[in-house]
Amino acid sequence: MLYQLMQSIRCALPRSCIVCGQVADGDHSICNTCEYELPKLSDCCSHCGIELKGRLSNNACCTSCQLSQPSFDSCTAVFPYVSPIDRLVADFKFSARFDIGYSLSRVLANTFNTHYLGMAMPELLLPVPLHESRLGSRGFNQASEMCKVLSKYSGVVTTNCVLSKIRNTQPQTSMSSAAARKENLRKAFIVNKTDSLIGVTHLALIDDVVTTMATTEAISKILREQLNCRIDVWCLARTSRTL
Repeated sequence: MLYQLMQSIRCALPRSCIVCGQVADGDHSICNTCEYELPKLSDCCSHCGIELKGRLSNNACCTSCQLSQPSFDSCTAVFPYVSPIDRLVADFKFSARFDIGYSLSRVLANTFNTHYLGMAMPELLLPVPLHESRLGSRGFNQASEMCKVLSKYSGVVTTNCVLSKIRNTQPQTSMSSAAARKENLRKAFIVNKTDSLIGVTHLALIDDVVTTMATTEAISKILREQLNCRIDVWCLARTSRTL
């Protein structure tokens, strides 16, 4: 498997920091200094995870969620989608930089575990699926690779068989309006093997970047049709918008 081969190569070579290029500390490819200096989110909307930038108090909803709450219960990102995170995520996705994916996913796992201290963790991790044509051209699903690391360090089981993307949609960023983004994803996802969801009361949907929420919203809606459970969205980075 490509991921396992790249991981073996990564482990055999001296680790260089994915940000500064110097020798990295610890067991992943980011030095302590750069990890500390990576951009951080301030207060975020308690539902969609958008950064509020001091406009509202803790645990407040943004204006959009006050008007219409999303189908999922919460969205939590580790980073804002700014430099150098945007470059790192792009290199992970489009240049198969598994060392970057592993390192960022380690930070995600730390945040995930801290978030659920004293609380019940999700029972399943569901990676946002890619269409088979996109998966074939890229060679891997970045959300699935993130889930491997997250499962390893959180103990929560990942399943890749529940969700499928059956239409090869246009990139959401190319859509000019919310209505167009919604239509672009209409009937794009399906839920398979619902037996895997029997008894599940809490799951986490995993993606690399949440931008418009159209993808996570579309998936959450079809999951809601199958079961009544808590849905927490987790991602590496969240883009900003004007509130």
